[in-house]
Amino acid sequence: MNHSPQPGSRKEVLRLAWPIAISMMSFTIKGFIDTLMVGQLGTDVLGAVGLASVATWMAMTFPWGILRGQRPLISQYLGAGQPEKAFSFGIHAFALALFCGAAVLIFAGPLTSAFRIYAESTDLSMGEVQIASDYFLTRMQWLLPTFLTLAIAEYLRSVGETRVPMLVDIFVHPLNIFLNWVLIFGHLGFEPMGAKGAALGTGIADVCALSLIFIIVKPKHKLTIGLLKIKIGRLREVLSVGFTGAVQFSLEAVSFVTITWFIGKTGTAAVAVHQVGIQLIHVSMLGGAAIADGGSVLIGKYVGEKNYTAVRKTLRSTLEIMTPYMLFIGACFIIFREQIGDMFINNDDPVEYATAMRLSSGVLIAAAIWKLGDALQIAFRFALRAAGDHVWVMWAGILCTWLLSMPVAWAVVFVFNGDVADVWMAWNIEIFVGSAVFVHRWRSGKWAKKRLVAE
Repeated sequence: MNHSPQPGSRKEVLRLAWPIAISMMSFTIKGFIDTLMVGQLGTDVLGAVGLASVATWMAMTFPWGILRGQRPLISQYLGAGQPEKAFSFGIHAFALALFCGAAVLIFAGPLTSAFRIYAESTDLSMGEVQIASDYFLTRMQWLLPTFLTLAIAEYLRSVGETRVPMLVDIFVHPLNIFLNWVLIFGHLGFEPMGAKGAALGTGIADVCALSLIFIIVKPKHKLTIGLLKIKIGRLREVLSVGFTGAVQFSLEAVSFVTITWFIGKTGTAAVAVHQVGIQLIHVSMLGGAAIADGGSVLIGKYVGEKNYTAVRKTLRSTLEIMTPYMLFIGACFIIFREQIGDMFINNDDPVEYATAMRLSSGVLIAAAIWKLGDALQIAFRFALRAAGDHVWVMWAGILCTWLLSMPVAWAVVFVFNGDVADVWMAWNIEIFVGSAVFVHRWRSGKWAKKRLVAE
């Protein structure tokens, strides 16, 4: 009897998605605990690290987008019955990761100088600017192993081997928390490093992750000179798909950093609450993204096979799993908003504490409203990219961000004198309008003509 799940079924999506979900949730828990640890140093330090974390994310988005360019190529070529060519795309993505990591390392100093100018333009004190700059520089110096590990993990997930990255994350993320505990607070005989210790702990953990994934992974293909040779044509293919994601993610990150700058004008407590909101949004977004990730691997495979019935069924299954999950998270944000805020907010001044708690409560309510729109955006974005419609997704994402999110956030802060909670609430405009745009594109069926496999 054949016990294989039906093509595009919920069971098939979950088979690929649950290891990705565990990886992403462990990553989110790590970030959650990191934020709790840094929060113990005070609201001012949390605000400084929050600003530096957003800038670090912006520096990572372009390489991250490039490296994800291998995903639809690998899954579609596997579906088309060309596994060696799919493996070759993974080799080329690894070469790109090596280049991106080396470039960031070489330009870590100038990047930090640029960040410092940005940080000084906010309401952070000079001491807080120094904390943020030290954190940012340390993160830049340790991004090479991060990119290399990401390239290998993306390849493995693209071919359906989602459990290996999960096992690495299950080991490394707790190690990261332990290293941060040691280095931030100075345990086990180490000098306390404060916020910089959190950045260093993450860097060391990423080196351990890269070492472990090399030990575990055994290539299924014989590593011949032909497979390992870098070919300009295939490098161009990975770049052509990855570039659209890189540009979109980078411009969205610039928008996000700019909005964070807007929020920074309303006070340090607002930036601290904003950082709390970011970490909490990851709890829901990354879990949903894991489900969409599993679905996107199958969508790419079935597009490669030209099995469009299974493609559509996969997306339906993805939505059937994602939507209840996202709504549940949103309900938790509303019901437990006071308890969640109290976990992060640490301030001896009762007035400042009350203000931060009020802002945190508003941000969590706004984040809860996002959930349905977030589910639709994530599912349809991933599906369209997996199908090869990456250029359209890039332009749609950029326009939604720059024509909606940015102007609305600017108006909330500088015209209506709103606070961070008001900015987050206004973000729902972009979330739901963007959702409608992506749903419309999928229903048009134009993605079916964007198959990446060369005939």
